[in-house]
Amino acid sequence: MHPALSEWQRPEDLKKLIPPVRPVCAKGSIDRYGFTYLLADICGLKKPRRTFSEWLHGWAWDDQPTEETLAVGNLHRSVPVVVRNNLEYEALKAAGFKKVFIGGLPFCYLGNQHLVRNDHALLAIPPHSAESERLNDSQIEYFDYLEAIKSDFDGVYVSIFHLDWGGALHKSAEKRGLNVVLGARPDDANSLSRTRSLLDAFKFVTSNTMGSHFVYALYAGCRFSFSGPLYSYNEEVFLGNGNPNNHSLSRVERLMEVHSENYLRSRFDRFFLDHPRDGRFDIALGRSEIGHSNMLNRNRIIEAVGWTVYGQMHGYLCGAINRAQRLIASYRE
Repeated sequence: MHPALSEWQRPEDLKKLIPPVRPVCAKGSIDRYGFTYLLADICGLKKPRRTFSEWLHGWAWDDQPTEETLAVGNLHRSVPVVVRNNLEYEALKAAGFKKVFIGGLPFCYLGNQHLVRNDHALLAIPPHSAESERLNDSQIEYFDYLEAIKSDFDGVYVSIFHLDWGGALHKSAEKRGLNVVLGARPDDANSLSRTRSLLDAFKFVTSNTMGSHFVYALYAGCRFSFSGPLYSYNEEVFLGNGNPNNHSLSRVERLMEVHSENYLRSRFDRFFLDHPRDGRFDIALGRSEIGHSNMLNRNRIIEAVGWTVYGQMHGYLCGAINRAQRLIASYRE
């Protein structure tokens, strides 16, 4: 945890509140954004052990989740999975998953990282790329909007995802005199704590697209708004580059629906506002959506991620058997 400063007003002050990037090798999705390092710290371990489970990272706002919309459709049904709430638990059990834990999202395992919050600056979070789904939109209209309201704040800061750093999105923001700050990075052991530290530094947070950042900001006690020209991912984002995630037509249709403005307004209309200064404060909603009440204790974490002696032995043995079976199958071909 970083010590509190008396105040922060400049970009240099903000940087002092955010931990440095610490690149690591992520062996599985549960390792992304440094989550296993956070779990190891909670469990009193010097470093993470090999994990043999999945823990759903992102917030899925679909009120009718399925194994496919939760992005575990291709996962073997014997792999343990940790979800954020009972709704997701029931969806995976219905899909045949044998061992499902309810443990909240990874972000809820982080408390306040510091005690300084600038009440007069704005943090904006635009859409971003993913490893297999690149964003080609430079967000010109949205950044024009942010530039137009820049004088209403003591600085407008734009969180740029790691994969978009140095790209068109980054340059488009800087061109308009907006401050850019590095956002989440999947292979960074400090990524979750960096994200929480960043949110802890702002009273006002805004975006033009739905995502996990919405509930993260509410959970961190920020005033959140969807303001300016809204952006919604189109089907080309999900199906581009040869559809590497093997999205089915039904999944893409559902993704398009839950990203639509009509769907989002039907559930979260009060956060769609004319100006970020009118942002809504709702920690209760953030805690509910993130699964705060479902957080696992140390012993349950160790069980869920396979860090018990039995879990480690079973995981490595199953891995060896699977590799042997693949090797035999390749020889038969």
